[in-house]
Amino acid sequence: MDEKKINIVKQVGQMYFRYGVKSVTMDEIASELGISKKTLYQNFKDKENLVEEVLNYYMENPVFDFNNKEIENPIDRIFALRKHLSTILKYYNNNLEYDLRRLYPSLWEKLHNFKREKLFRDTKLNIEEGKNQNLFREEVDSEFVAKLNVGRMLLTLNAAQGIFSENELGDIEIFDKTIDYHLHGICTDKGLKYYRKKLKELSYESVQI
Repeated sequence: MDEKKINIVKQVGQMYFRYGVKSVTMDEIASELGISKKTLYQNFKDKENLVEEVLNYYMENPVFDFNNKEIENPIDRIFALRKHLSTILKYYNNNLEYDLRRLYPSLWEKLHNFKREKLFRDTKLNIEEGKNQNLFREEVDSEFVAKLNVGRMLLTLNAAQGIFSENELGDIEIFDKTIDYHLHGICTDKGLKYYRKKLKELSYESVQI
């Protein structure tokens, strides 16, 4: 994909993220990007092709890397994810996945499978590294907990399932409670001590803001 096309895909991705897929027309995209519809259709066959290219780009170039090796501590990575989520929750449109599932079911399934596999892989690796650092209990079944986390994130914490409302899922508090439950189930004494230290730091930062 050339630089011009990548630039279009990135900007359109931001529009979909804020407003959903259905409500963003090709006319609006051309106007927002300051290009002609002809240029848009020279690069993308139709709207479905554009949506697919956007999904492909962000699956191959995720905005946040949960297993960033520059963050060595697995609990620190969870707090880095929290910081990322607290930012995007301010802009995320819950209609995005609903629109995909209804309008482009094959693309929704592709995204769903990607998220399921990535969540499982990232969670399992995080737990294994936590064990190596004596932050997580050695006897924890990494694969089992990783599968539970996939179900939690894709099913339980999904407004379409009717367990939590969209308003609840739009609040970072639900992530905090979920992680608290998760870490209390897998941490060693050392891990819990470090987790509580991070919570105190987070509380201090909130007061400063």
